Amino acid sequence: MIRFLAVGVLSLCAVAPAFAGTPALHSGKYEGLMLAVTPDHQVEGFYAEELGEGVTRSCAFYLQGQPGALTTWHDEAYPGSVAPSSDGVTLTVEQGRQHPGCMNVLMPEIATGLELTRTASKNWIGLVTVAADKAYLQKTPGAKAAKRPYIVKGDVVGVLAVKDGWAQVEFINAQDRSFSGWISQGQYSRLAPPR
Repeated sequence: MIRFLAVGVLSLCAVAPAFAGTPALHSGKYEGLMLAVTPDHQVEGFYAEELGEGVTRSCAFYLQGQPGALTTWHDEAYPGSVAPSSDGVTLTVEQGRQHPGCMNVLMPEIATGLELTRTASKNWIGLVTVAADKAYLQKTPGAKAAKRPYIVKGDVVGVLAVKDGWAQVEFINAQDRSFSGWISQGQYSRLAPPR
């Protein structure tokens, strides 16, 4: 009897990993990629990379959609995908080097699958761009502007929560310092691919 029990437990241990499934996508920073997994399991992202000192070359583009059927865009839209990997994600955009500046910055592997390691876990439910020239990060929705950290037009920020037209956002600067607070609906724009 004990022998059958031991064999059963060993068999279960051998089979259990097969039922564990594939890894899931999670919001966070993956090297140059900010990735948010929305409540409806869509993804929103912003990829930015810069090379050089003094004279620099840069590449930046947005992405949005189902993980297996993304739209990536900056000036033009190109299809792509993002999939979880053992220590991060694999971003694939066959024409990714066609985004402005990306030919000189992105590795050719973007066409077949660029491996990006997760550098920070985040609780983002979406991404937005700052639409106001300057948006102060308020402690609470509706608070009066005070001497607080601020973000500027064009910054891409992670959304932590939405309440009464306000978004609680997180900004990560070039030194990987994180700042969070609330901005009003008129101060941000949702990511949207060109039509």
